[in-house]
Amino acid sequence: MNSGPMSGASTFAPRLLAWFDQHGRHDLPWQHPREPYRVLVSEIMLQQTQVRTVIGYFERFMARFPTLQGLSDATLDDVFAAWSGLGYYARARNLHRTAQRCVAQHQALLPDNFDALVQLPGIGRSTAGAILAQAHGQRHAILDGNVRRVLSRHRRIAGDPALPAVQKRLWSAAENVLPDTRLADYTQALMDLGAGVCTRSRPACQICPMADDCEARIHGEQGLLPTRRTPRDRPLRTCVQLLLTQDGRLLLQRRVPVGIWAGLWSFIEADDDQAARAALRGLGYIVLDFEAHAQIRHEFTHYSLDIDVRRALVHQGTSVTDADLRWFTPAEALALGLPQPVRRLIENLVISPQSPRRSRLSKTVHCVRYGPDQPGLDRQPYPGELGERLLAHVSKQAWSEWLAHQTLLINENRLSPVDPKSRQFLKNELEKYFFGEGSGAPAGYVVPD
Repeated sequence: MNSGPMSGASTFAPRLLAWFDQHGRHDLPWQHPREPYRVLVSEIMLQQTQVRTVIGYFERFMARFPTLQGLSDATLDDVFAAWSGLGYYARARNLHRTAQRCVAQHQALLPDNFDALVQLPGIGRSTAGAILAQAHGQRHAILDGNVRRVLSRHRRIAGDPALPAVQKRLWSAAENVLPDTRLADYTQALMDLGAGVCTRSRPACQICPMADDCEARIHGEQGLLPTRRTPRDRPLRTCVQLLLTQDGRLLLQRRVPVGIWAGLWSFIEADDDQAARAALRGLGYIVLDFEAHAQIRHEFTHYSLDIDVRRALVHQGTSVTDADLRWFTPAEALALGLPQPVRRLIENLVISPQSPRRSRLSKTVHCVRYGPDQPGLDRQPYPGELGERLLAHVSKQAWSEWLAHQTLLINENRLSPVDPKSRQFLKNELEKYFFGEGSGAPAGYVVPD
């Protein structure tokens, strides 16, 4: 798909800003004031996370670390604790390192030039542009996921956005439509348009200020752009984690500073049962009881991880002296930076300490989306006949992806869980997602204002 010089390039920004003045988000906490450090924290948090989720975390984080100096002086454990539950902890680690580098090299200030910013941990071209545009009004483009979607459609740019050639075209398009003024508002407007109008599914072209010259709309290709990557088969890895309890406390170990979940607190991990028992002996523990507690599948970007959780009651043979190996009450543990599967298990212990919820990998199913020999769901996830079909033909991986997609549908279409039309809409989308059945919106359904 190709097109000539960008149509309406000279009017792109004015139209977008006029729309933003009336419909954009003007009350986000990092907008008042738009100081460099506040914008930095918001931009790092907004990587991989939606605005609605970020707002509360941002306000608590800023209350705890109001300055770069304060963040630099904090321990990484303190930073992880403030970040706890937000996920993608490498962002928190990079933010902490950036603060330390700014204190050491930039007089505890965030640099106000592009070349210096992109040298800091976790700050790439788009994040640097967003900081400079919003905090300093400098003329820099951004290209986050929302913006890629808007420009891919408006300019009709096909191809995997991760490919260098496609990225080059997208960056060129982003720079060609930059205004000379109001860069902070323009940057926010572009993100708002992608988040609320030019959405991944069911874009609201009828109210989009760019609809008249949107090449994808003109050619009926909104659903095809941006080009989606071909799903890859992800390898499956396994490990054993040890849930050790003693006097109502849990034994947690800080993970090494590299690799997955680097620096987070987690259960002691081993490759298999034999290695797990050897690890306990090496720590001087006598095992009083050792049983299977749960099996959890956790999905990473490039592979799946099956975690066999073994619950062990132990007698402490030697005192714990390692600073990276400590006993915590469940409440203390939940205040730490924890991998999400570990957090869920501990939360279950708090909810029902005598009868923790068990999660087991179920039968193998012929998954409707990924073919045969897939680990199936543990229980029927939906009532009635539809739920029975899901239990029989949907894998854990596919269901997890549906839940993420459902969240997007709810946010993008502003659905209410108590609205019968919204519930029917989601049911239809669910059937269509897995079985190719059902229609789009039910008759008479109108997206709420």
